[in-house]
Amino acid sequence: MGESPLWRCPRCGQRFVARNMPHSCDVRTVDEHFAAASPALRGAFDAFVAAAREHGDVTLNATKSRITLQARFRFAGVERPRRDHLVAHFVLTRPVRSPRLSRVEYVPPSYYVHKLRLHGPEEVDAELRGWLAEAYQVGLQRHLTDPDWPRERRPPDWVAVPREVAEAVARGEDPSTVR
Repeated sequence: MGESPLWRCPRCGQRFVARNMPHSCDVRTVDEHFAAASPALRGAFDAFVAAAREHGDVTLNATKSRITLQARFRFAGVERPRRDHLVAHFVLTRPVRSPRLSRVEYVPPSYYVHKLRLHGPEEVDAELRGWLAEAYQVGLQRHLTDPDWPRERRPPDWVAVPREVAEAVARGEDPSTVR
């Protein structure tokens, strides 16, 4: 199965796996995001990106509110820097439970957005690098071609789910079918 070419937004130039995906065309630079941030936060971001790039090419997409990391699919990112931390995230096809994670959100059909705070580059350790290695494979869309790739379509009760997904579960429906 060959990869289809990425669609490029004619307005902002960002690339996507499908045509007309929702996004912000308010493109910024990475330096703009970190202009007023502490060196520790820029160091945490640079370490986060370097950890992802250990596995292959990564495109950075900086917009007004976040910077995302993309292989084919956007698999990780950070929100605009806060006063003393970054809110980073990575996407897997299974939920991970860890005290380091501030939130895990389910996105049908089988994606889990894992959020954590980073205060400095030392927090990009072996555990986080392992999660980013797996997220990079999700970014390559390996989960679509590998029948043995781990997928969890029913979120455990400790995972945050959108209201419409929770309602489908309450009705006994498969949450992975909610769009």
